[in-house]
Amino acid sequence: MNDKTTTAPAAVAHGRGGLPGAAAAEWTKLWSVRSTWVSLVATAALLIAYTVISGVSARSTDESVSSGGLPTAPLDNIGTGVIFMGQFAVLAMATMVIASEYATGSIRATLQWVPVRHRMLLAKSLVLFPVLFVAGLVLTPIALGTAIAALGDVADPVSAGDTFRQALAVGGYLGSVGVIITGVGAAVRSVAGTLTVGFLVLLVLPMTLQSVSVEFLAKAADYLPGPAGMSLMGVSENDPYGAPVAIVLLAFWAVVANVAGYWVLRTRDA
Repeated sequence: MNDKTTTAPAAVAHGRGGLPGAAAAEWTKLWSVRSTWVSLVATAALLIAYTVISGVSARSTDESVSSGGLPTAPLDNIGTGVIFMGQFAVLAMATMVIASEYATGSIRATLQWVPVRHRMLLAKSLVLFPVLFVAGLVLTPIALGTAIAALGDVADPVSAGDTFRQALAVGGYLGSVGVIITGVGAAVRSVAGTLTVGFLVLLVLPMTLQSVSVEFLAKAADYLPGPAGMSLMGVSENDPYGAPVAIVLLAFWAVVANVAGYWVLRTRDA
């Protein structure tokens, strides 16, 4: 994201100012760096690797299969694969969209051409969410094929409707992660810090709270972004709420993260 700062004036020169021009500039920046392609490929590789490993393990261990120790539902394998592996490549991609500009100093040029802070953040989210949503739609059937192949004859049947719903859920969660991390990056202003905070919020903190014996903390963990994504994809262990509530929670955390990022942008120099 550090070598394409001329895209914003180019957009203005073609008569696309305001939010459309800012989004056009972010679109160009997103696809003009290798980190975007590497992150998308890594997301696919990690998700497929998880479904293969989990499927082969379930298929080769009759005791685990019979006792429910390993998931034999291909769509469940995809959902857990997104949570435990695939989302972290998306985390890295979203971090590079915003935090790398602070690392290189190119954020100054970005804010010079898009001085309205909330417009800059919104433009990044408007570009990142649909890209990651479509990535989820594309990756789900690919991962489903590998999961079914790895599980073999122990795989549970999957309908086209269930596959489509899971693809929407995966895409929605990946897109939400991207928007949340955009806000976190604007607030934290460093690549390492954004990756650390993102990893803690998405996985470490929920797992820690759910492992303690304090019931209040364990229930509170269900409303963090990671567990909300698990509920959305239907792989939550305790199933505290349905998909509509999960969508609301993910939207809430996306707003909270970006409000925090906007506040930092407003109160501190680039």
